[in-house]
Amino acid sequence: MPKPLSGKKVLVVTPSFPFPATGAEQADRATGIEQMKRLGAEVVVIAKVSSHANTDFIQSKAQELGIRVVMVPYRFSERSLSRTEQLKKVLGKLKHPLYLDGAAYEYSEPRIQEALRQELDAFTPDVVWFEYTYLWPLYSQVRKRNIPVITRSINYEPEHFLEEDGRTFLNYLKFVPKYFGERRTVHMSDVMLAITPKEEEVYRRMGAKKVMTLPLRGLPKFTETADPLIRDRTPLHAFFMGSTYNVAHNKAALEYIVRYIAPLVEKERPSSFVFHILGKKAPSEFEKYFVGNVVYEGPKYNEDLETFLSNMDVAVVPSLMGAGQQQKVFEPLSRGFPTVTSERPIAGYPFRPDHEYIAAWTPEEFAAGLLSLDESRRSALSGAARAAARTVFSQEMVDAIVIEAIAG
Repeated sequence: MPKPLSGKKVLVVTPSFPFPATGAEQADRATGIEQMKRLGAEVVVIAKVSSHANTDFIQSKAQELGIRVVMVPYRFSERSLSRTEQLKKVLGKLKHPLYLDGAAYEYSEPRIQEALRQELDAFTPDVVWFEYTYLWPLYSQVRKRNIPVITRSINYEPEHFLEEDGRTFLNYLKFVPKYFGERRTVHMSDVMLAITPKEEEVYRRMGAKKVMTLPLRGLPKFTETADPLIRDRTPLHAFFMGSTYNVAHNKAALEYIVRYIAPLVEKERPSSFVFHILGKKAPSEFEKYFVGNVVYEGPKYNEDLETFLSNMDVAVVPSLMGAGQQQKVFEPLSRGFPTVTSERPIAGYPFRPDHEYIAAWTPEEFAAGLLSLDESRRSALSGAARAAARTVFSQEMVDAIVIEAIAG
């Protein structure tokens, strides 16, 4: 039986080669490439690579996946630019007002433009799939050849930028080229794949020809993991799945837990909860909080993560900022963990407060939500979250969206 995308040639253009997938952003792109191959597409990837990238590993992984990878060095994003190169970068940005968005400017440089031209002519793809909206400087080459453009958005970049970097006067100036770059991407794309229903509506209002919501592509596998155990025990073990604390919204959430939520829970009901913090690069300023009922676990992957989660009871996920779909919220829900989180990151997905999760914003609300989790309530939340996730994030649903985008 032929696969749904058999005979389709897809050229994927992406900021970096996403293997090994050490975070949600890389995992989403990595799973997307594997998904296209599983569905029968022939795939070529153009990826930017840093100066310290292991190119042997990249080629080996490409061969394992059955794809071809074209590597193009980062030019303007490297930290080791000489003064002359830095001056050229500044002057180059002045060629076009939207190049003031440095993320987009990286894709205006000649080597990535030439790599794309060669693949368009030699590979002759049926569609070009761009990962992320700031790759728009490459779109005109594709449009000239009347090849459909698919854009996968990881977040609505202008709003995400303000939330992550702060709403300062200077950042509002930087917001402008990001906003108009986003509009350009929308109008040059045949299909926009938003990451949340909330952001789908944003792109629809901006005039997208066709827009659908494609959730994080790694979520389906979490809906099929073993159900978490609902234990009658004290203390209960709560976890927070940060990826890296170099990211502003992860750092803010970490601070919220260790400085406010954990101490308040301990004060209200001593020895009732232990809080486990996952993720890389916890700032040294937080080390003094990793005592008593707070344990820093560091990063955990694969079997180590599964073993760790088998001993957890609930997820606690304050989300104070950041756009897109936050895996630290949706992975626990997909796994069926009773979850206390902020309402804002649900972003239009059909998860309801007090049904699939407990909504909280202030430390007092988080503490009250956690302390309300008796065995019966945890069981109800777990079952409801699992059922919702298996509907919204099923592999069949995610495959259908990708097939419709590529096959038309």
